[in-house]
Amino acid sequence: MANPILEFTDDPSSPMPLVELKQHLVFYVPDPPGPVTARRVYDAYLRAVGDVFRNYRSTVSWARLEAWDAAARIRFETVLLPELRKTVHWGYGFSDAKPVDSRVFMFHGFRPFTEPEMASFFRFEFDWQVDAAFLRSLALDMMSMFPVCSGYGGYLLQGRPSSKYEEVSFERIYALARRYWGCDVEEIELSARELKRGYKCLSWLTVIGEPFRTQFQKELAQAKLAAFDFVDGPFATLLQVSDSPTLGDRNVQADLKPYFDVARALLPMQIKSHEPFWSTRWEDGQTMAWLQRFTHGWPT
Repeated sequence: MANPILEFTDDPSSPMPLVELKQHLVFYVPDPPGPVTARRVYDAYLRAVGDVFRNYRSTVSWARLEAWDAAARIRFETVLLPELRKTVHWGYGFSDAKPVDSRVFMFHGFRPFTEPEMASFFRFEFDWQVDAAFLRSLALDMMSMFPVCSGYGGYLLQGRPSSKYEEVSFERIYALARRYWGCDVEEIELSARELKRGYKCLSWLTVIGEPFRTQFQKELAQAKLAAFDFVDGPFATLLQVSDSPTLGDRNVQADLKPYFDVARALLPMQIKSHEPFWSTRWEDGQTMAWLQRFTHGWPT
């Protein structure tokens, strides 16, 4: 099947997607991952997905993209990963380098003494048709390995952040998000500033970790009753809203009642503020309106 949401830039010299439907999985964690946790997650990813990488880079802002091959893998596993957090490198990102339907794995830690409000994260991206059972299984596997603030998984409207197309990309995403309520919108570092205070918003898979699941036991119990399925893990609870992800197309009156029911139960633990996504259309309260679309609606 053709990707139902795939729009390219109009620059013939740079034919990259302006907006692309993908699936993803994100975990925000209270502490920056160290070498042991990062290696555990890295190994679990390779077991589940395989070594599909073609390039990688440190998450430090000035790092260059480097080729990934057998020699790079040995160097990463034996030299770079054991040195994580001991130098300027507090995370790494990997990609299969496909122009569309790319697979991405990234982890990044924020420094506790200079950025104490920031939640660190693990991030996984896949093509839009990745099997729902696989994504759920990967979520359960990952959330058993480390303490979690919260997380989410399902459809994503992937834009072009950190590029000359950033603003026009997020303007287009704004229009698509108004139609497709089942798709996530992501600016991961902006959300990282808030996600030690609550969870972001409801997704097909929503993960509630500590301290929220202890602080809001009654609300979480109500959310479990409304969800299609749930799993209590050692560090967090996974809520699955429906059998498989949905675009939530408002133009065809998609049935989103389970999303409304679970989101209303979780409202007390949702973040109360979030900086606007990149582009003027997301300003004037529109970002928070999108985050609360399943509880407060999204007025025009």
